Amino acid sequence: MEDSGEWHTVVNGKTMSPQEVNNTTQKRSPTKLKAKSSTTRQEKQAAANARRESNARTTLGENPYHQDEHSGSSDEEEDDNSPDPIDQILPPYHSNIMTVCEFRDCPRVEPIMDTTALVQHLRQDHGIAFKNLHHMYMALDPYLQRWGKVLDSDDAKYKYGVADPAEPEVYVIDPSVCEADKEIRDSIQRQKLAEVLETQQREREKEATQPRKCLFCKIVCDKRSSLFRHMFAEHNFNIGLPDNIVDVNEFLNILEGKLTRLQCLYCEKIFTSAQVLRKHMRKKKHFKISARNRQYDRFYVINYLEPGKNWEHFEKDNYESDEEKRDESWADWEEEDAELTMCLFDQNMFPTPEKAVEHMREAHGFDLTQIRKDQDLDFYKTVILINYIRHQSSLNKCFACGTIVDDLGLLAEHMVSKGCLKEPIKKDAEYWKDPKYLLPTYENDPLLTGFEVESDDEDVMKMTDAEANSKFLSDVMSESLAISDEPAPKKK
Repeated sequence: MEDSGEWHTVVNGKTMSPQEVNNTTQKRSPTKLKAKSSTTRQEKQAAANARRESNARTTLGENPYHQDEHSGSSDEEEDDNSPDPIDQILPPYHSNIMTVCEFRDCPRVEPIMDTTALVQHLRQDHGIAFKNLHHMYMALDPYLQRWGKVLDSDDAKYKYGVADPAEPEVYVIDPSVCEADKEIRDSIQRQKLAEVLETQQREREKEATQPRKCLFCKIVCDKRSSLFRHMFAEHNFNIGLPDNIVDVNEFLNILEGKLTRLQCLYCEKIFTSAQVLRKHMRKKKHFKISARNRQYDRFYVINYLEPGKNWEHFEKDNYESDEEKRDESWADWEEEDAELTMCLFDQNMFPTPEKAVEHMREAHGFDLTQIRKDQDLDFYKTVILINYIRHQSSLNKCFACGTIVDDLGLLAEHMVSKGCLKEPIKKDAEYWKDPKYLLPTYENDPLLTGFEVESDDEDVMKMTDAEANSKFLSDVMSESLAISDEPAPKKK
């Protein structure tokens, strides 16, 4: 969504103009609120606070999903009439922060606690507005520090900015017309991308191999890939592919902290007991995070890939390239899983599975489409092959000869020099009979559904996504049981 320069407010997936926001606010006048007894509200609030305090003393800040299933008061119910915080009126790109103004002679000394207050402060106290400031949320402090130095002279904002037609006293700095702003953003984004890739590599070598307890049960997984796979398979919780996320432990700590505070991960409503929270998340299928929460943007590598773009731009680019354009609201597409796809043999990421398949064919000589035809691989055999190669590559191991290299970046070089990618796929290999390779190595791997599949099954085409996913999981389970039931090969 482009920043048009005027305030918009997102409510239930719809964009409201400032006038509509005012009308909505006026409808919630104090006169109507007086219809309820203030004494009743105070009593209810006092009771709720008492239950929350009692529960906090009992749980000692423990994740409610690590407690006994029946812990908490059994007679408490969720107040379905209260609005979810996610539906409350907020300006777009609103995010909680803590920063101080870096501009010269700033009258404000207290910290700024959210991006909406920051934008208003810059406009009102400094007469400055940054176009698409939300693109720099992942490096907000360095960005403001750089501009604080540039705007140190009295006439600087007139030099770099353009007067806002709606507020002539406010000057807008737009990277599309201000070369200095574009250079600052590009340099900061390149620096952040280098830091992110370095952090990712460190996490792969150390943190990714450390055990961690599931957010939603007491199972401890021995490594990160197992944790993500478990949470997706057992709890239908998906925050993306492990290789698309950075600072994973911090991300998971934030999510667990919300659960510990008895806060729903999706709608962010706070509850009075662990039992009510669990019931709410299961009933409303809130085992997911909200794309509207900008707090999470900095944990996704896609937001660092290209200067001036974030995940919304990639979504928009994909949407505008469709042959058949649909009239979709924000709510229709914001929850879609990203199609960012990683190559099987290196760390390159691509916006679609088709691009990844094309890259593997051109860069590595691995033609998945041709291999399927030559080997007569059906859908499930192809899934097994992809998951097996993914598993081996995650161990820096050649899937063809078993050689282990020091780094994934050297894997493709090894396969080319040794001719491993030209070796035919062995039809009698043991991995064909291992049901575990029917499950994705990386959760929700787009490549597993992105390779070309010819199907005349009109019933499947008419299904909703939920029905199709259910059928797919059922078919995978059946195929897994069939493979498990196959007799073991006789030893010669």
